[in-house]
Amino acid sequence: MEKIADKRPAGAYLKFIILPLIGIFAFFIDVPMPEFTVMGFTMGARSTIPINHLTGLIRALLWDGTLKVMPYVVLAIALYGVADLILRRKKHFANTLGKVFAVIKLIGVVFIVFAVFDVGPYFLHEPREVLAARVIVDGAATYVPRSISVFVLNGVLITISISIPLAAVFLPFLLNYGLVEFVGVLVRPIMRPLFKLPGRSAVILVSALLGNFSVAHIAVDDQYHKGQMTEREAITICTGFCSSSIAFMMVLATNAGIIDNYWNAYVWSSFLMIIIITLIGVRIFPLSGIRDGFAPDVTPQPENVYKQRLFQNALSEGLTVSATADNPIMGIAHIMKATVGVLAAIIMGAGFSTSAGMLLYIFTPIFEWLGIIFRPIMWLVQIPPDEVVTAATGAAFSLLEVTIPSMLVMAGDWSYHIRYMMAVVPITSVIFLGSFVPSLISTNLPVKFWHLMVIWLERMILSVLFSGFFALLLFGIPN
Repeated sequence: MEKIADKRPAGAYLKFIILPLIGIFAFFIDVPMPEFTVMGFTMGARSTIPINHLTGLIRALLWDGTLKVMPYVVLAIALYGVADLILRRKKHFANTLGKVFAVIKLIGVVFIVFAVFDVGPYFLHEPREVLAARVIVDGAATYVPRSISVFVLNGVLITISISIPLAAVFLPFLLNYGLVEFVGVLVRPIMRPLFKLPGRSAVILVSALLGNFSVAHIAVDDQYHKGQMTEREAITICTGFCSSSIAFMMVLATNAGIIDNYWNAYVWSSFLMIIIITLIGVRIFPLSGIRDGFAPDVTPQPENVYKQRLFQNALSEGLTVSATADNPIMGIAHIMKATVGVLAAIIMGAGFSTSAGMLLYIFTPIFEWLGIIFRPIMWLVQIPPDEVVTAATGAAFSLLEVTIPSMLVMAGDWSYHIRYMMAVVPITSVIFLGSFVPSLISTNLPVKFWHLMVIWLERMILSVLFSGFFALLLFGIPN
């Protein structure tokens, strides 16, 4: 299809160029920061992305310093989620699977109450060496045992409650002013031959990584029922490209201790692995066997395909979006409104899955047994022998919750190989039960639960293999 790029007002060009640069700076450019003290808490000198500096600053203001209010913020978000479950119970309790996940979320709120008010069963509050936190005392590093409740509240829930809304503030600069559409047109010629997918799926991939998978699930559901993609394409995009967002990646990288020195390598290698693994997954069962037909009773609406003047048409589509986009304040308000509900669901789900996951990790060998599947690959990619069991267990844990694998290497002297892998594999395997599956099941897409489990296993095997090789490239052969 031929389209001539028409003239646009200067304002469209300015928004198309300047506003996305703000988002790129916030998420991808390292900025050095000297040591400083805020609210009685000293933040060490480091070089990292601006949004991570802001996350640390807010955490210092509201938690690490003298003002300790973040647990109550977490609780307020969870209670908002409870209210949403009650007010929209017809949607949340529409089917058996929805009822199960709704109950899980409510149990998650109970765990959060236990953690915030230091009440409940003793085994949740007993300090444990395996959950120790690394702290600096008089210039020397030491490890302080933590309870499950403190571990989950400090290591996951508080960080998520800060980083996801903060990321949402800067996301409109990347998403709303034509950059995504510009890139989408440029990659359309390779999406169909490589991934057997429409070019617009590239836009959804970027939207999921920069926004969240729930928004991407909704977008895919909408396009499927409008006749813009087939059943196979919709399920492939949801399970292959709708990974956890960059805000979640910040949490994992922070937990794993790689955000300061290896953030960009981590982000871009994860992005590349998502593409490679999806390239393989689309050609094997079960994705290859899913019906390649449109939704019933809809008229197919194939996308525009440009065979000439690719750059000009990409620019034209980008400028069309930037010319009609809301101002940044409106864009931030819109995405924050959507983020509150998503954040509440994530906090509730994480409250259950991380607490239950830690209990299973400490008191049962279930995930260690499941991790046996991945041990041969860990040996193949030369993970240090004394770290193989933890690495394999972490890979298995990612089925339950995306944050747990990185939490296993928060404390202790772990190699960068396992730290990197525990931050990567939950992202590249895409699927997890904590909030991804409830989000996808809540749409009207014809997805099968057992298909999701098979796809997770396939993607995890490939994730362990590729992340192990990337770790060798980044960090060399372990000693």
